[in-house]
Amino acid sequence: VALISGAIADRAKFGSWMIFAGLWATLVYFPAAGWVFNFKVQNGVIAEGGWLVKDVGVLDFAGGTVVEIASGASALALALVLGKRFGFRKGMHAPHNVPLTLIGAGILWFGWFGFNVMSAQTLDKISGLVAVNSLMAMVGGTLAALVLGKNDPGFVHNGPLAGLVAVCAGSDLMHPFGALAVGAVAGALFVVMFTLTQNKWKIDDVLGVWPLHGICGAWGGIAAGIFGLQSFGGLGGVSFGAQVIGTFLGIAWALIGGTVVYGVLKMTLGLKMSQEEEYEGADLTVHKISATPDREVSW
Repeated sequence: VALISGAIADRAKFGSWMIFAGLWATLVYFPAAGWVFNFKVQNGVIAEGGWLVKDVGVLDFAGGTVVEIASGASALALALVLGKRFGFRKGMHAPHNVPLTLIGAGILWFGWFGFNVMSAQTLDKISGLVAVNSLMAMVGGTLAALVLGKNDPGFVHNGPLAGLVAVCAGSDLMHPFGALAVGAVAGALFVVMFTLTQNKWKIDDVLGVWPLHGICGAWGGIAAGIFGLQSFGGLGGVSFGAQVIGTFLGIAWALIGGTVVYGVLKMTLGLKMSQEEEYEGADLTVHKISATPDREVSW
């Protein structure tokens, strides 16, 4: 839910968003998570496997399908249902604090190792391979975003995240060089798709949630069925066809679910702040406090 919020920042009604968060998590996210994980304890041991795993053969070690695709696809649906910010145009809200952007992204880079590695659920199943693959995918995403993004700090800070998103599904299967390739493709995908989404298609996805989590997550789900194969240096035991099915099923479920839940709220409670409220900003209109000083601070 926190990931989705980045797509609709600056224009959604706070109350409607809070209701959506509860409904979406219950009706869309929890069922999708159960399809893949569905953890049960048997004789003191965690047994993994929802029907997508048992019946289709989908593998998703750290939530690439469950978390990334679900949030990314629903974020796209919400951005389309809610509509653009008033006066939306290219460069309308350029990032204004690069140090804070770096700090926020850096916390995610660091925390992702705990997220990926401990997706093993138990200490005895921790794999050093997952940690190495996370690092290699992050490196690949950084390099690709640096080159294609032409040194733009926004792309450089998000490139590592694109790689980390993409490696989630198959981080326990891939060879480190495979993870590097997966991350590089993800970094390139993010730069290209974020630019198209914002500048050409004029979809107001504020933080690029759909390109970063949706598209890179989808690539990661499919890539697990490629670079997880023994012929590509992986450990095997994965099916390319199953990964494709699981990936596109996840996209369809999240798109439809997000559209339905948010669409009903739009018809009943309303979603978007008024033009005046949006101009003043959610800090003042919702929380009654400014995020910035009234005047420049001089030293």
